[in-house]
Amino acid sequence: MSTRPAFAATPALGFGAVSTANTNRDGTGTIVDVLTAGASGAKVEQLVLKATGDPADSVVTIFLDTGGGYKLYDEFDLGNPAAASTTDVGYRVTKAYDDLVLPASAKLGAAITVALTSGVINVWAHGGHY
Repeated sequence: MSTRPAFAATPALGFGAVSTANTNRDGTGTIVDVLTAGASGAKVEQLVLKATGDPADSVVTIFLDTGGGYKLYDEFDLGNPAAASTTDVGYRVTKAYDDLVLPASAKLGAAITVALTSGVINVWAHGGHY
């Protein structure tokens, strides 16, 4: 164990767009890679989900793969917000994490449980590589 605290050496900004329905919560099906940790690992401080159209009534599932395949980590309930238009703002939600640390080469992925009516859900991961 290190005697010195680890701090992120370089910023990490991951991105993936989900739109294909995947109701599986067992790590199978269509999962979009959002962020891959560097050689010394990474810390994810925040996830941001932003709809470009009508996200329908669905759930975005967040998965981690630390070497043995994707496993369910978290979920975002999208409810049934209004579709983005020239007069309506599209759905956006953020969630902060204090303890989401990825080991070297681990991946963070996302999926959505219902095919979108229109557009995609942009999934952004903000953090840093160690």
